[in-house]
Amino acid sequence: MAKTKVEAPKAQNTLPLSQLTTVDKLKRESSFLPMLHGKATDELVKMSGKTVTQNKLNNTGIVESGEVKLVLDKINQLTGTLGVSTHKLLSTAIAQFTALNHTGKNAQKLAYLDIVLPLKGYAFNCGYGVLERETETPEDALIEASRAENALKNARKKINKDLSLLFASSLSWQEKVKGKPADYMDIRLIEAKGIRNGNICIRFTRTFGEYLIKLPQTQYPVALLAVDERNTNAYAMGYKMTEHFNMDNNQIRGTAQLLKVKTLLEVTSLPSIDAVRKQRRRWEDRIKEPFETSLDALTKCGLLEDWEYTRSKGIPLTDEEATSFGSFEEWTETLVKFTLADAPDHRARLERRAEEKKQAKTKKTSKKRKGATE
Repeated sequence: MAKTKVEAPKAQNTLPLSQLTTVDKLKRESSFLPMLHGKATDELVKMSGKTVTQNKLNNTGIVESGEVKLVLDKINQLTGTLGVSTHKLLSTAIAQFTALNHTGKNAQKLAYLDIVLPLKGYAFNCGYGVLERETETPEDALIEASRAENALKNARKKINKDLSLLFASSLSWQEKVKGKPADYMDIRLIEAKGIRNGNICIRFTRTFGEYLIKLPQTQYPVALLAVDERNTNAYAMGYKMTEHFNMDNNQIRGTAQLLKVKTLLEVTSLPSIDAVRKQRRRWEDRIKEPFETSLDALTKCGLLEDWEYTRSKGIPLTDEEATSFGSFEEWTETLVKFTLADAPDHRARLERRAEEKKQAKTKKTSKKRKGATE
């Protein structure tokens, strides 16, 4: 297959570090990246770590989550596995797509399909030690430079595997977009990819781009990139919590930082209570403990400032209550109250939205009264 050159204008929201070499110079540009999202992109999170069903007749692999089906072509040629790192790369690329194409409700125009992400910046945010640490001697500097170079090579190999997975992927699903039902069949995600001149280059297919441009926005947390890729539960829970926080209705209701345990469990791959009881194991050991470990991992990576169990309306549990639930069912009905680190402040935007709605209502009422008097 011929190599395809992918180019795109430089966006303001690209990840940092394209020109940096040492850790002490790092300055993260943004904690959250505006990102268009819908059923297809959200369900891909739950596919991480799922078993791929192979069809040897047509050399494909199939993964399903909810009503979304993903098909991988030429499965025998793929060396990577569909996982958290794949979703990280796709989400970051979609965030860049959003920055290039989505500049407000009155200017949603599909202008660019080509995405460019700085390799070193992306790799650093994913936890690879690609930046050189300060050293005291020239000898140590050489050793450190070699270490950072090898880390970048390893990151490049992993990213190339994820690019190949995205290139081989097509999705099928049904979804209401802007209130209109749509049936998407075998939609390919990207049509060109590669790593060139220190940049990750991706070209989305026009069909996928036309789908993305119609979607609502959320905010993708840069800190989530640092979650260990083997911890699929922590990543899925962090994505769910961020998505929940950024929904306008949740902000208005005051529930943006509250989620039931059972709601978070739905996005994990933790065993069901029936399976645990069948094995005669303790549900605290098999479900509750790894659930809490995942929340702690989200705190460690910098996504959460803290979290705690609460009753309705965010009333905290005592230490004794939080460590000695009477039953699995009681625990799953408990709320998790969480605080996102550097969370987006939606108040000004929501106030403008409320004011615009109020003015529109007043204008409509005025027109009706005017029409009645004529």
